[in-house]
Amino acid sequence: MQNTAYWKRLRHIVLGAAVLAGGACFLGAAPSLVLASEAGSLGGEPLPKERRQNESGANSRRVDRAEDMIALLHEGNRMEIEGAKLALEKGQAERVKDYALLLTKEHQRCDKQLMDYADQKQLDRRNLEDGKQEETDGPLERLRVRQPQNFDRAFILAMVREHGKMIDALASTMHESRDTDLRRLLAGQLPVIEKLKKAGEAILARLPANSEP
Repeated sequence: MQNTAYWKRLRHIVLGAAVLAGGACFLGAAPSLVLASEAGSLGGEPLPKERRQNESGANSRRVDRAEDMIALLHEGNRMEIEGAKLALEKGQAERVKDYALLLTKEHQRCDKQLMDYADQKQLDRRNLEDGKQEETDGPLERLRVRQPQNFDRAFILAMVREHGKMIDALASTMHESRDTDLRRLLAGQLPVIEKLKKAGEAILARLPANSEP
């Protein structure tokens, strides 16, 4: 469950990807993410100095943008797992606790995939930790102060909302990213997040409306 600052940063990255792409769609074949150090040649032929500088700058931005996106999704997984841990402590209904276990399992699996991608692309894991956000007035912090008798519905409602936001972010990134490996990774994770949202909606429909969201 991410705070407002988290989603503002995610929106900035997604919109920035659209600007970098010049408004084009990259749903078909697209070049993989290229490290700036590899931008000195194209097809084995040296590039003119000016073009080499332009290519280097553009590819550096693509690396940074992919790294930022992985960092934010990594932070999102961490916070969802923390929220699930809170539900295991304060949740009342067994179906809510079962949902928390499912959240933990799936977000841990998604996060491992992100870290494997980061290692494959030789991203610095220390930079990925820069995405951590101090929770001040986000859903997680509000759930911390919920009384147990009013916790379940507030928790599930927050999870449905936050997973909906994550679905939008994943879809936007898949639409705009030039990195085929990143798009393939997110395409595999999107159905998982959609499944978690639908599972939360099903639980929400069966919970009594005994608390404010």
